[in-house]
Amino acid sequence: MKSIFNAIGRRMRLQLTCSSRLSACCITPATVFVIVLAAMPVFAGNIGIQGTMSNFDVFNETGSNVYGAELDLEGVHPNQVMKTYPSHFTNATMTDYTTTTTFGTKIVFTGYNFTPPDPFITPTVGVTTNGHYAVNKIGCEHFGFSVSAQPTATKFYWLNQASTALTAPLSIPQPTWTYVPAAGAAPAVMQAVLAPIPPPAVSWPDAVWVKTYVTELTRQVDLNELISAPPANQVAPQLPSQVEAEWELLPGDTKLPEPDISLADATQSILRRYEYFQYTGTYDEFHLPNSLFTGGTPDPQELGQFIAANMVAVNLEVVPEPSTLALLVAGLGMSGLMVFRHRRRRQMG
Repeated sequence: MKSIFNAIGRRMRLQLTCSSRLSACCITPATVFVIVLAAMPVFAGNIGIQGTMSNFDVFNETGSNVYGAELDLEGVHPNQVMKTYPSHFTNATMTDYTTTTTFGTKIVFTGYNFTPPDPFITPTVGVTTNGHYAVNKIGCEHFGFSVSAQPTATKFYWLNQASTALTAPLSIPQPTWTYVPAAGAAPAVMQAVLAPIPPPAVSWPDAVWVKTYVTELTRQVDLNELISAPPANQVAPQLPSQVEAEWELLPGDTKLPEPDISLADATQSILRRYEYFQYTGTYDEFHLPNSLFTGGTPDPQELGQFIAANMVAVNLEVVPEPSTLALLVAGLGMSGLMVFRHRRRRQMG
């Protein structure tokens, strides 16, 4: 610290000497502030997860007209929901809920307005969408949310005219992001684990097939960017070169670790796109898949129709080290002391 202040003093004296040839009054508080900060070394802070987001397409495959939708974010309070994608619904209400084992936020969408005068979404059959097909299409819808706390589970329901669920929750698994800082020669990495929805009381939920794409950006992304856009502006990964996992089977009782992503220094956000397909193979007595899949292409008898595409992202931010904050405070204090002394000398002179 002493050497830093000595360097500041030397630079200050140099500035005063050079400036005195031009003007006796050119040293201002702003000048001193800039000099002090310029003399301070730059410290790299820790990287923290600023927030996560998810945008997904979903089709009405209930066989009935649907009039609304419900999104349950488990482990998230309403004040931690930063934004929701509006979809084609006039109303969106957000309330908190608690159960005997957990808590969360319930978002209910009502007043479907895309196909007037019919206030409902007609049944349809899902197809793969590249993650943004359902923004302006009949028979499906696009939902999204960004949060400051990662949900422990995400459940989606189609609602009937009485705003009650038509089916069991749709399985749209969400990844849990974890930042692992650099250690020695090992670079910093971002980890993600894809978990199934919590099991119901009787058996495990259906297994699903997962296809994963991934990319990194040197800037942060907004929830509204994870939708349809011209190819030149499309941020959600969808190119063959961005495939991270061609096919994976997610059973109802197992989390699916995703490959670690080594972070470049300039990386500010990571985006993944998950495509979910039905598993149509057989199950055991615990409703776990009997599939012998170990990689490659799924057995056609076990690969069902498309369920949904989920685009997710995590934004990163630099969290200053305590030593960096202390040094900054010390530098500001030093600049204030120098300004005070300079003003006092001018008054005495």
